[in-house]
Amino acid sequence: MKRRYLVNALGVIALVTSSVSAYAVTFKPPQSAAPRQTTGGASRGRLITPAQGNNTPSQPSRGTSRSNIFTPATQNTTPIRTTGGASRSNLPTAADAATLIAVLPQSYYGTTVSERPTIMVHIPASNAKESVFSIKDEAGKMHYSMTIPVAEKSGVIAIKLPSSAPPLTVGKNYQWFLALKTDGKLSPSTPYVDGWIQRIQPNTEVATAMQQQDALKRVAAFGKHGVWYDCVATLFTLHIEQPNNPIIIKQWQELLASVSLKEIATAPLVPIN
Repeated sequence: MKRRYLVNALGVIALVTSSVSAYAVTFKPPQSAAPRQTTGGASRGRLITPAQGNNTPSQPSRGTSRSNIFTPATQNTTPIRTTGGASRSNLPTAADAATLIAVLPQSYYGTTVSERPTIMVHIPASNAKESVFSIKDEAGKMHYSMTIPVAEKSGVIAIKLPSSAPPLTVGKNYQWFLALKTDGKLSPSTPYVDGWIQRIQPNTEVATAMQQQDALKRVAAFGKHGVWYDCVATLFTLHIEQPNNPIIIKQWQELLASVSLKEIATAPLVPIN
């Protein structure tokens, strides 16, 4: 499989400050199915290329507990993978330095209400000084691409599309990629991870919550209505701002555990500036 990445801008990653109060969070994924076609093989990903013929599990692996944050919908369909994708059941633990993981539900698909959303990826310790992030539409047309500095960084990173990126179109599916330039360049063997995103219009409840100063109220609304990318990104920001807050720590760990990502729930959070 041939993978193509284009670099045309340096990305600046920004985090938004918020206030916080104790607030229950539930997460319900959207009812719509994920895209059925993919050019790169949407997957949680890993640095080590998996064996061919891996099947995506229909149930969460490793017996991950289900919290009240996320209750996956069984009708959601995982995009068809080609040879590049790694199934979740094959992923090593976060302690393995070879792990590259998309922070996504099991469908590898999520929604956003943001024009330029934040996308989360767990990156391993490596010799990479840069990564390449790109996003394209469902037809394979490049939407935006940028390089991101990752030298001496490992953990969960937040990739915020900058103001120079074109906004996502409401109702349109996009596939994003992040590739680590571990040998200083991109090649067919470059380790990468990818996933799907769709921008939606916020309903009345979400739109009202988005005006709240209390960030956990926004998280709760995003989670209730299945807006994955904004839910996890807002909670990431809170965790960065209040690393010792037990409420935020618990919510973060439960959110990741609920989508079978318990292995990275205690990984470092890495702001990209």
